[in-house]
Amino acid sequence: MSDQEPVGKRMLGQLRDHTEPYRPDAWEDFEQFRVAKSRRRRIAFYWLAAASVVILFGTAVLTSHIIHRGQVVPHPLAYTKHQSHVNPGQAEPAPATDAAALNPIKTVTREKPAGSSKSQPRQQSYLTSRAANPQAGRPIVQTENKDITVNAKAVYSVADPEMLTPRPFSAPIIHFSQLYVRREAPQEEVAPQRARLAHWGIGVAQQTNRAAHTDAELNLGIGGHLLVPLSEQFSLVTGFSASKQSLNVRKSEQLAAAQGTAQLQRVRYHWFSTELPVHLRYKLIHSRKLGLTATAGISLQNSMGQQTDYTYKTRRTINTYSEGTGGPVLVSSQVIEESSSVRENENRDRWTFGMPLYLGIGLGYQWQGRTLEIEPYIKYPLGTVTAERLQLTSVGIQLRLSGAFKRRPGQ
Repeated sequence: MSDQEPVGKRMLGQLRDHTEPYRPDAWEDFEQFRVAKSRRRRIAFYWLAAASVVILFGTAVLTSHIIHRGQVVPHPLAYTKHQSHVNPGQAEPAPATDAAALNPIKTVTREKPAGSSKSQPRQQSYLTSRAANPQAGRPIVQTENKDITVNAKAVYSVADPEMLTPRPFSAPIIHFSQLYVRREAPQEEVAPQRARLAHWGIGVAQQTNRAAHTDAELNLGIGGHLLVPLSEQFSLVTGFSASKQSLNVRKSEQLAAAQGTAQLQRVRYHWFSTELPVHLRYKLIHSRKLGLTATAGISLQNSMGQQTDYTYKTRRTINTYSEGTGGPVLVSSQVIEESSSVRENENRDRWTFGMPLYLGIGLGYQWQGRTLEIEPYIKYPLGTVTAERLQLTSVGIQLRLSGAFKRRPGQ
């Protein structure tokens, strides 16, 4: 039965029980290979994640520095300092209001001669009033005429002689910090900011899953996303996507088997995956047509319908002998290699949920109200994402087309 292909678990069980010419430790070598593959760590991913964090942080700091350099801080043009000159040994004079309150105005009544000039008392009244109250715009004069033609009495105010004392000199001193006086910039009216609208989008992704001893195999996925702006720089990205995934594991050198026995060559896992992303996008560079964004976050992933294909290879050597006088003589030798495959469906009905980490940098181009964006990305599972608990890293590229929702009338 060694020439037959292993077509089921019964045949594999017979091979395991050594009912056929099969190397006893072949199955154990395969199990050791699977354990070694699952424990293999990918140090390159951690370096890539650390480099991505450093690049994002450095780009954000550089962008903020460039933005703040464009802002002009107004410098003070001048400041005013009042300086008073007071004679040494003399107290500083009180304010004008206090002096007026302490020195009340006296009212003196005098007889006016008939032959005197009419302008003399008025002029004296004006001078005394200005001395008493220098802040007044006009002299405080009160006249009471008893007889205009003969002996009129003029009542006028005379300030206290103490108010005529000299006052200290006071003047502002201006110091300019620049050699010129800059004109005030015209006040520009800030236009009202437009309401930030949510964006829709559809995308196509192509990725490959990598692990220890694997061959690259492309997988295709499609989905849609919703972009909700949180601020001028940050946006929340969510949506739904579906894809067909696979992982192709090749043989290892330690799995070499003797001739005439089945040798495992390849194990291929394939399953169906759905994702619900929860990502945060940051605008690194934004212009009128081009834009550079950085996206990071997690995805809620579901894997179902997993199947496993085992590929075996059997190698046999056929020698032809002939009887001679001295014994059997080798006439010809022929090597025959046969391949067989077995599919395992034990995990087909199992659903597995995981949470991979997502990091990507996208370059977008705006055209006719739409944005065409291409984004390379990398995903690393933070937990179990397949039924076999495979440790893998996904690297791919995504092409998206997005646009803003139309504004409703009246908004």
